[in-house]
Amino acid sequence: MNFFKRAVISIRNRKGRSILFLLLFTIVFSLILSGFAIQQSAAQEKINARKSLGAEVRLKRDSNKMKQEMMKGNLSFKPISKETIEKIGNLPQVKNTYLSGSARAEGGKLTYVKPKSNDASSTGLPSTGASPKFEVEGTTNLSETTDFKNHDSKLIDGKAITGTSSENSAVIEETFAKNNKLKVGDTFNLKGTSIDNKGKELNLKVTGIYKSEKVPSALDEQYAFTLPENKIYLNFDTFTKLTDQAGIDDVSYNLKDPLLVDEFVTEANSILEKDDTLYKLDAHTKEYEQMVGPLEKMSSFSSIMIKVIIFAGAVILLLLILLSVKERKSEIGILLALGEGKRNIILQLLMETMLLAVASFMLSTALIQSTGQGISNSILSSQISKDKDNINDDMNNDFGFDDDQETNNTSNIQPVDQISISLNKTIITKTAIIGLILVVIATLIPGAIISRLDPKYLFSQKE
Repeated sequence: MNFFKRAVISIRNRKGRSILFLLLFTIVFSLILSGFAIQQSAAQEKINARKSLGAEVRLKRDSNKMKQEMMKGNLSFKPISKETIEKIGNLPQVKNTYLSGSARAEGGKLTYVKPKSNDASSTGLPSTGASPKFEVEGTTNLSETTDFKNHDSKLIDGKAITGTSSENSAVIEETFAKNNKLKVGDTFNLKGTSIDNKGKELNLKVTGIYKSEKVPSALDEQYAFTLPENKIYLNFDTFTKLTDQAGIDDVSYNLKDPLLVDEFVTEANSILEKDDTLYKLDAHTKEYEQMVGPLEKMSSFSSIMIKVIIFAGAVILLLLILLSVKERKSEIGILLALGEGKRNIILQLLMETMLLAVASFMLSTALIQSTGQGISNSILSSQISKDKDNINDDMNNDFGFDDDQETNNTSNIQPVDQISISLNKTIITKTAIIGLILVVIATLIPGAIISRLDPKYLFSQKE
């Protein structure tokens, strides 16, 4: 009788032992499969989270550095140079760059909408004096400005400002156009305001007219230049000539792929460090960390779980096989006395364990969808609960203020609270290889002990 047949008979005759091995293997394989599946799903969800936050990276003032400079007595801050912005914009990950800035302009001979505090009609009369009456926003892309992105304003005539707009292009509000009898193609003069009267008067061409549906706040209604009807958009290069105070307030880089964000930030930071400015890159890092924080902790936990299960499973399996061999000394001695080689006896033990392992592995792959999903959701829920407690503690202990109200932004971000567990060839292959190594090691160690024992001694042992 060959060793394979003897292995099958041994499994059938030793039902208790076989069931114990089946249970052990099923638990070990289920946990290992779950661990790998959780890591794979967590990695995919992290990619999805990054994609959901978009491919935009903003360059903005670093308020922490500004606070430090103010504490040192420095109240004037070095603006970021256009050369630095262009260097970052030329990085291979960048699709396009968006620039914007805001300044004030005098009324001159233009008719503006008066604030409510003046108790005048909404149309008003030609203004006098050098006080600012208009807000001027320079942009390289009108659709990326705040009011247009929020759908508070919409273009109703002409063309929007883009990176290819001609010099001196202006987009004006519908009410302003009517009050000053302007239409697309007309020109008008606008003079920028400056603390030291260095504002310039520019001749601008109306390339577009927009309609504002923004409702001004009570504070906005107190000043002419904060009223939405008195807002004028210029192409960015023209805007910088209006006044010495017209500079870059906001820079946004749109990347070719959201997954290039980390690579881009690393390269861009190396350029920023050389410029020594008080600016930093905002790649929605806090939002991303809040979304994937529980996932990363769960992935780390599953990695530890896999290592512990492999080690514990190997130790338990080795002990069970050693006990099994100890109980079968007489059987092994009889086989040796009948002329069976030690190699075939070791192969029989290996085959018994292998057959049970294969059956358990197949059972585990069938059960993984329910067991793995339950394990992952339980771990993820626990991590989310812990993170919420930590966030609440941090907010209670934080007496400062954050950049651009980042705390308020992140509080609206919900962490990933559910993942979908699935198996693929990679996970199945890795688990199968680990299982094979476990079985071989756990079987060969008792086999090595058998090969060193005297057949007469084994034959004399009782079951």
